[in-house]
Amino acid sequence: MQLLTKASYSDAVTPLEAENLHIAYLAACEGMVLLKNEGVLPLQSKTVALYGAGGSMTIKGGTGSGEVNERHSVSILEGLERRGFTITTHDWLHTFEQAYHDGLAAFNKERKRALFTSGAKSVMELMTAGYQSPEEAAIIPDTTTDTCIYVVRRQAGEGADRRLKPGDYLLTQRELDNIRICAEQYKYFVLVINCGSGMDLSSLDDIPGIGAILYFCQLGTQGGLAFADVVSGTVSPSGKLADTWAKQYSDIPFGNEYSYCNGNLDNEYYKEGIYVGYRYFDSFSIVPRYPFGYGLSYTDFSITFDKVSLDGTEAVVQAAVRNVGSTFSGKEVVQLYASAPETDLDKEYQRLVAFAKTDVLAPGACQTVTLSFPLDALSSYREADACTVLEPGNYLLRLGSHSRNTTPVALLTLSQEVILSRHENLFALQQPMEVLHAPTRTAEQIPSTISCLAIDPAIFKTITYKYETPAECDDPRVQKLMQSFTIDEMIDLVVGIGMFGGKTRFTLPGAVGNTTSQFWDRGLANATLCDGPAGLRIQKRSTVTKKGKVKAVDLVLSLLEILPNFVQSMMRGDPTKDPVIYQFTTAFPVATALAQTWNINLLYQVGSAVNAEMERYGCTYWLAPAVNIHRNPLCGRNFEYFSEDPLLVGRMATAITQGVQQKPGYYVTVKHFACNNQEDNRVLVSSNVTERAMREIYLRAFELPVRVGHAKGIMTSYNKVNGTYSPNSHDLCTKVLRNEWGFDGVVMTDWFSTTKGRADSALAMSAGNDLIMPGGKSYKREIRNGLRSGLIQEADIRRCCANVIHAILDSAIQKEYIG
Repeated sequence: MQLLTKASYSDAVTPLEAENLHIAYLAACEGMVLLKNEGVLPLQSKTVALYGAGGSMTIKGGTGSGEVNERHSVSILEGLERRGFTITTHDWLHTFEQAYHDGLAAFNKERKRALFTSGAKSVMELMTAGYQSPEEAAIIPDTTTDTCIYVVRRQAGEGADRRLKPGDYLLTQRELDNIRICAEQYKYFVLVINCGSGMDLSSLDDIPGIGAILYFCQLGTQGGLAFADVVSGTVSPSGKLADTWAKQYSDIPFGNEYSYCNGNLDNEYYKEGIYVGYRYFDSFSIVPRYPFGYGLSYTDFSITFDKVSLDGTEAVVQAAVRNVGSTFSGKEVVQLYASAPETDLDKEYQRLVAFAKTDVLAPGACQTVTLSFPLDALSSYREADACTVLEPGNYLLRLGSHSRNTTPVALLTLSQEVILSRHENLFALQQPMEVLHAPTRTAEQIPSTISCLAIDPAIFKTITYKYETPAECDDPRVQKLMQSFTIDEMIDLVVGIGMFGGKTRFTLPGAVGNTTSQFWDRGLANATLCDGPAGLRIQKRSTVTKKGKVKAVDLVLSLLEILPNFVQSMMRGDPTKDPVIYQFTTAFPVATALAQTWNINLLYQVGSAVNAEMERYGCTYWLAPAVNIHRNPLCGRNFEYFSEDPLLVGRMATAITQGVQQKPGYYVTVKHFACNNQEDNRVLVSSNVTERAMREIYLRAFELPVRVGHAKGIMTSYNKVNGTYSPNSHDLCTKVLRNEWGFDGVVMTDWFSTTKGRADSALAMSAGNDLIMPGGKSYKREIRNGLRSGLIQEADIRRCCANVIHAILDSAIQKEYIG
């Protein structure tokens, strides 16, 4: 059978690769956040002493499914040298590199040895265990320059949370000693944080001489070049934090109970309720180290309120932004927050309701920005009567550059309560849980000159949701195919063919999953599913044997390096014997860095770039974006997620979704639905959360890309929500997703989430999961057993099958190869 693939037999850089590298570069430039600058940046000298583990071994992104197999990533060292800097400390950097590689080799050798004596659970722990960098050498200052950059690096990934200890969330003593040496010995010293989420920097408070701190985050393939351009002043930093950085970990609400911290990995209690991130810090008057939305530039801006208006159920604020500096051009992010009236229903001090980023403004230049938001963004969910409400009173709008730097600019008044929607109470807690209640706010003096507008209650219409079993897709094309399917064949279609395996008619090397190809001759192609969210993760090099079999040259996941050599040799192709095919994709900045751009248009471009690579190589479903909330900075996958704020998450994810799905037949898969906010024991833990917090914080991040972005795919999470596995939750998968939000795409399980001892495959389909992944015989057997026992009805299987068929018939791969 002829191999059907879109991989190339040439390894030449294509125009598409070059275009996407440029978009990755732009995102990297805007994803960095300047946290401190005492006149050190931009650098005046191009001769630099570069130290720290991340100097030459810069981390581009996290591990696990969020990895990307790009052609090459530019380190900070390489980026500086390519931009004309002279680095004086190559010997120190090389010493660390050698120690790192020697340590990694020993680490992998020990993991391989332990593999043969471990049970299945321990094997997964071994495969996800992260290698800890060796201790770096003490710094002996180079005296040929007065300028120094020190790069702290941290790695995290799927399967484990970060540790509250030196070498992870905390700085090590050697790092502190080296930072102190650099701060004392160099006139111009820049500290750089190369980490996918925040760190505790409190130990730096007694080290004078740190002239600048730059949060590099993890910036993908072009990070080093973007870094060089920012520190040289070619680009002015314009990133803003997507999270609050606490002064110390103890400031985080219930941080001592998070994940492994209290020894209970079976239940995670979201006792902070709606008070997540800045909502907590602002409401409880806790001063952060760096506030949500904070970030410096090389220039200064003024933000002047212009006017506010109401347009139906939308509020519109206009503001003038001026670059008041005299030297540097730059961009500013304007942020609009709202404070709701205090009532018996707890409210946070303020919430983000809109934001806008300017164009590049030259010194003296001014731009008017428009910030608009739907008035339902001011609403709250009331559990007592299961209603989303706008309560009567004053809604104060605050305009500024970050959450702790705002000015009251307008007052919206509502004379009577408005019920926006009526729901059923969902996600019942297994037992009562006491949650935080904010202290009563001190009455705020409102300027008498403030703009004041009355909201007309009559403009709203109450929606009453009906919770019904979704109808089977009635598309004539779908129904025609369905008529030829037996119930067993329907089960074959709704269960994937396995991870990195199974026979496919169309082959995308490195796809993490496929639907079956057995119905190709009936006119139904196989869909390919590829990991994200920092880019399209597929194999960059594969061989094709004489029999047409495709084998990886490079392992598609770094965790596979633990496998014995003889297993790897069976998996890998030999490029000296067989022809090589190539698929080069782009490693974009991680989601945290993308959120720090606060640039909707730029994220649409990132989505468009991913779409172009999906089209080039034949991907149907991109398993991204990931929109779980940054509930705690120790979450191992925070780098894959955007922010602590559901609006910022939702807007970023919606922009990417619209970029990816701009061409018909290419689909995002928004994940992990829902409350996948920790990695330790993620497959068994129950996230116990109130319905109000679910609706206002954790689900709202998913709602925007579904309602506004029209996402065509959703992936359920491993964990339980209030005792029920997410894939088995009818409340999540049907009542919220389809009945309330009108989702009309495919819901799929996360990989292996319905294996023995976890969620049930048959119940997952009954709850509303259309596609069970990665699939295999055991999954099909479980569904057939469920059908025989009455756990699932034939109508459930038909409905799921019809949804999968509809998606494949509309896919680009279907149109290209079958028509």
